[in-house]
Amino acid sequence: MSIQFPVTIKIMYEKEAKDAPYVAYIPEFDVSSCGKTEARARKNVKEALEIVLEEVKKKGELEGFLQEAGVSPDKTSSFPKIIFEPFSVNL
Repeated sequence: MSIQFPVTIKIMYEKEAKDAPYVAYIPEFDVSSCGKTEARARKNVKEALEIVLEEVKKKGELEGFLQEAGVSPDKTSSFPKIIFEPFSVNL
């Protein structure tokens, strides 16, 4: 089975981590990875998500896992609504 769905990839830079300072995080699935470059971190986190999805599928829990993340594997899938909204606070 092959499905496509959008994911959010948050990129952070950890200057203390010299070998792999870029951290990529996919909050919908709580999966993260790192890399020496931003591109490598993004590639690594996608590979990590593939591994997670393969393992969940082996357990027979893929459909529920995807639905919990807001993704439906059928053709009528609706993706989670994403809103970018400015936030300000007086400190």
